[in-house]
Amino acid sequence: MTKYDLFRRRIAPIAFGVAIAVMARQSCQKQEQAHATIVLDLGAAAPDVRSVDAELWMNGAEIAQFHRAALAGRAIGTPRFDAVLPAADGELRVDVDVHGTHRHVVRAVHAVEGATVTVPLESELR
Repeated sequence: MTKYDLFRRRIAPIAFGVAIAVMARQSCQKQEQAHATIVLDLGAAAPDVRSVDAELWMNGAEIAQFHRAALAGRAIGTPRFDAVLPAADGELRVDVDVHGTHRHVVRAVHAVEGATVTVPLESELR
């Protein structure tokens, strides 16, 4: 029996089976993930906000980052970002610069597939 015959008869079917199992596992995990949009509601403080940095943490790992800075003399607008979530519950850590004053806000978030999660921040920014 040559090396080619050994590969063709024994190793190739095992490698094929392992590849099918890995693809099936990835397909199942993809269905467990949810897609959501996170909206940071700055409220009346929006004209004074110079920059926003946000991190979304789930299951002890950072799964999304967001950064937005206002152009000189302009308002920052409504910060929003999309995320692929491996779990429904997580923690949003937001750093906001309001006219040179740094504010750090931590909020718990809950999201399901296709949700738009609005996180009000106005009370912490005034």
